Amino acid sequence: MDTLQTAQMLAWTFRDNGEYAEAEKLLRNTLSIQARVLGPEHPDTLGSLHLLGWALREEGQLAESEKIHRQNIEVRRRVLGPEHPDTLDSMSELAGTLLQENQFAAAEEILRQILEIQRRVLGPDNPETAISRYNLACVAVRQGHKDEGISYLRDAVEHGLPPSATLRMEKDPDLMVSLAN
Repeated sequence: MDTLQTAQMLAWTFRDNGEYAEAEKLLRNTLSIQARVLGPEHPDTLGSLHLLGWALREEGQLAESEKIHRQNIEVRRRVLGPEHPDTLDSMSELAGTLLQENQFAAAEEILRQILEIQRRVLGPDNPETAISRYNLACVAVRQGHKDEGISYLRDAVEHGLPPSATLRMEKDPDLMVSLAN
């Protein structure tokens, strides 16, 4: 198992360095072994599947990324529950993929589901809840709803958006390019 965890950490390193094809290759091999050794519903297997979906999105393989994220959400909901942080992370990744595919309404629907769960489970001032508000702001401005987006941003900042996220706002193309237009 240590070898599989090391492979997963190496995939994170590839991902962080922008080496998405290497991450994809390693994750596919790791997933194959994890599914056999740990089972297809083991949290580590699902974690690798989550990373694979992310790597594929970064490579521009959006349809496959979407398919993997949907599959992962289905299993995580069943195994971990619909309110588990890992399930919500998978939902957020799917929303990011849908946003890149310009499927704004679908991305917004998923982000609203996440926000509703987080408000209830984590509270309105939790940093994760604030990040979901920020993500909804990005979707709103991409759809041309600037006032709604600014309202979400204000809400996010006032209710726990981490300073690191606040500092990255001006470099976020989903947000700044859309607000400028």
